[in-house]
Amino acid sequence: MKTIIVHGGTGSFKSDKDFDEHRRGVEEAVIHGYSILEERNSSEEAVIAAVSKMEENPTFNCGRGSVLNYNGQIEMDAAIMDNNLNAGAVSGLKRVLHPIEVARAVMEQTDHVLLAGAGLEEFVKVLEFPRDDALVVPHRYQQWKAELERIERGEKTRFGKSISLARKAQEYHSTCGAVAIDDHGRMVAGTSTGGMSMKSFGRIGDTPIIGAGTYADSFGAVSATGHGEKIMKLTLSRLVAFFMEQYPAQKSVDIALERARYFDCECGLIAIDRYGNIGIGHTSKDMSWAFIKDRHTPVIF
Repeated sequence: MKTIIVHGGTGSFKSDKDFDEHRRGVEEAVIHGYSILEERNSSEEAVIAAVSKMEENPTFNCGRGSVLNYNGQIEMDAAIMDNNLNAGAVSGLKRVLHPIEVARAVMEQTDHVLLAGAGLEEFVKVLEFPRDDALVVPHRYQQWKAELERIERGEKTRFGKSISLARKAQEYHSTCGAVAIDDHGRMVAGTSTGGMSMKSFGRIGDTPIIGAGTYADSFGAVSATGHGEKIMKLTLSRLVAFFMEQYPAQKSVDIALERARYFDCECGLIAIDRYGNIGIGHTSKDMSWAFIKDRHTPVIF
């Protein structure tokens, strides 16, 4: 029954190097997550371990690899949820390497689901999460500088709207996530992201919104990645869970992605149903993912 799936985002790889880094990153994360699943037989611990591994990897848009907002700062979102509807989420988190751990603390140590703003900062301080002032990595800083130059040239607005027809290539949204099931049948989904590059005015994406980027109930667990605004409008993860009431995970993902395509939503999904079946799919050109099921060799995109 033990199974874990991870994803490292959707979009289009710009080079063979990007492809190799994502492939290596999701492989490391799924192997680490499964080792915890084997050792502790806990889907929650496995998901936390896998997502934390990706938060430490600057390849991914989460934790140390998070993109910068318009003001050159990192603001991160994360969520975790299990099949008993226990959930915790954070939005706009700063200076913490592992947002997924803070989301778990919200789930386990408060009566709330989603924390943000000054209250989240106080929560992090009270629980004494270690602060990290070295989360900005060079390639994200260069990306930020390039985007500022596009705005100055009039190719893009500050609000994120591209007004240049010359820029058609999809960007890679390296949100990371994991879903797992243990031998107790407990299913957990976790997702972590740095959000959208150059975001402004307090933008919140799909990741911390329960039912949009992250969801779990008695029928399955789901983590999404991609264009957060459309994922929220479709409540995409909850949609997959709804279909898993009748269908296996893969068919449920496929049906949800058909609806996503209809609404031109660039996204990706990973899911596990209550029988341990897996579902993986995306509407974007690429998505990085990997899974391990019942001690078998990892399967990587």
